[in-house]
Amino acid sequence: MAFVYESVSPIQQTNTVNPVGLGVKIGNRNNIFTTLYTVPEQAKENLKSLLLTQIGERYMLPEYGTDLLGLLFQPNTHEFKETIDDTIRGPISYWLPYIVIENIDIKTFEDDSTLVHTVEIHLTYTVQNFSTDTIKIFVTDNTMLVQ
Repeated sequence: MAFVYESVSPIQQTNTVNPVGLGVKIGNRNNIFTTLYTVPEQAKENLKSLLLTQIGERYMLPEYGTDLLGLLFQPNTHEFKETIDDTIRGPISYWLPYIVIENIDIKTFEDDSTLVHTVEIHLTYTVQNFSTDTIKIFVTDNTMLVQ
């Protein structure tokens, strides 16, 4: 399976009446879809979408997503961080093979006493041939926030 990525130049975005967008941004505060023009922006939104989708939630793609929210109420054992790491890496490598995970830093109550019933994850990734970025994931009390 081969992938070819191409960025839309800023000149092309501003000089045309109808610039071509790659996709739309999720989670906009004004409930207005924001068009995305670069591969790194779209890759970040694809990653957020994957992480926020629970397995079995998506119609016709029941394997799509992760089980991060379900892991929050698992016992905090020595294997807990490893389980979270596997839960993130597996779906990303399968569904988003153009994203390379550089580092996953997981913080729990064991590391920070203010994180009661909360897991904080810093995911650093690289979009092949483009850029490196970090997103924060907070899983707490039946909700998940990805920044």
